Amino acid sequence: MNISAPLRDPSTREMATQQAGFQLPCVSVIVVNYNYGRFLDQVVGSVFGQTYPNVECIVVDNASTDESRDVLPALEARYPQLRIVRRARNDGQTAASLDGLEIARGAYVIFMDADDLLLPQAIDAHMFVHLSLRVHVGLTSGDMLQSTDDQIVIGTGEQLNRYIQSGAGRRDNLLRPYAHAFQPDWPPPGLAESLRDNVHLVPHGTVEWVWSPTSGLCYRRDALRQFVDNPPLAGLRTGTDMYFAQGICSLYGGAIVDTPVFIYRIHGGNEFSRQPQLNRYKVYDSTSHNNNDYARHLIVDHLVRNADRFYKHSQVPLDYFLALVRLDQPDPDPQAPAWRRRSRAAGQIVDHYADVAAAIGSWKTRALLLWLRVPPTVIARAARQDA
Repeated sequence: MNISAPLRDPSTREMATQQAGFQLPCVSVIVVNYNYGRFLDQVVGSVFGQTYPNVECIVVDNASTDESRDVLPALEARYPQLRIVRRARNDGQTAASLDGLEIARGAYVIFMDADDLLLPQAIDAHMFVHLSLRVHVGLTSGDMLQSTDDQIVIGTGEQLNRYIQSGAGRRDNLLRPYAHAFQPDWPPPGLAESLRDNVHLVPHGTVEWVWSPTSGLCYRRDALRQFVDNPPLAGLRTGTDMYFAQGICSLYGGAIVDTPVFIYRIHGGNEFSRQPQLNRYKVYDSTSHNNNDYARHLIVDHLVRNADRFYKHSQVPLDYFLALVRLDQPDPDPQAPAWRRRSRAAGQIVDHYADVAAAIGSWKTRALLLWLRVPPTVIARAARQDA
C-alpha cells in the first residue's frame, strides 16, 4: 500500500476512507447441533440478531434424528447466508467443531452449543476487547446467564466469578478503547464505558479453568490454528472448550469480559451441568461425559510432538517448559512404569526424544526430564537411541 502525504481536506479524507473499505473482523459462529431441533430457531436467530455488523453462522448437524431434519431447511430458507454442514454420523462435539472451522471465514471464532443463546451485544463485547487490549491474547470469555424453563435464575458463572473476585486479572492501562475509523457508528454508544473497568487479564501460563463454558468463548483463529493439527483431537467427544482454552491460554493468555454474553440453558439433557450453580454444591457428575483429563493429555502430547514449532516461536522459550509442566498430569496406563504414570509429559518426551532434543537442545531435554523425575538410566537410554 502506498501512503502519500496526510490528507488535509475533510471531504477528501472521507472519500479515501470509504474507498479503503476496511471492515471489522468477521466472526464465525459455529453451532454444533445434535437432536436440539427444538432450540435451533432461537440459537440461529440470536446469531443473526447480533448488533455486531460482520458475523457468519455455520450450523454443523451431528446426524440428528429429531426434528432438526425439518427445522434446518426452514432456517436455510429464512437465512440465505446460513451455512449448514450435515455430518453422516455423530462423532461428538470436537469433530463437528473442526468441520465447521474448516469452512469458516472469520478471523475470530465462537463455538456454540445449540441449546445456548447469544445476547444481542455479545460479539460487540468480545470484539471491542480484542481490538482494544494492549496484550494480544488468544481468547476472551464473557460471562453467562443461567436459565431453567426459560427463566433466568442466575446472572453469573462460578469459575469466572472466583477469578474476578481474586483480583488476579486487574491491570492498569489494559485497554486503549478502539474506534473503527472506517465505520463511525462502531463501537455502539456506551459500550466502551460499560467495559472500561470490566476486563480482566488471564496471563499466559494460566492453566486452571477460569472461563465460561463453550458458548462464552471467542478465539482468535490464528491461535486455534496452533492446536487444530492434532490427529487424535477429532476423537475428543466432549471437552472441546477445555482443550482449546487451556492450550491457548497456557502459551498466549486470555481475557475475561465481566458482562453476560450468552444464556446457558439448563434443561435436563445437558452433557455437564444438571442444575444452575449453587454455592458449595457440585452441580455436575465428574465421572460422566467428562473428557477434561483426556483433553489435557492431548494438549501435552501436541506440545511435545510439535516442540519445534512451540519452542522456536515462543518469545520467551521458558514459556514452553512452563506450559508443559503446568499442564502435566498422571498417565492413566496402569501397566506403565512409575515415572511414566506420574507424568504424561515425561513419557511423551522420552518417546519423542530425538525430535524434542533437535528442537530445544539435548542438554535442555535431559534437564527437563530430570525435573519431571525421570530416572537417569531412562534418560541415558533415550539419549543413546537418539545418537
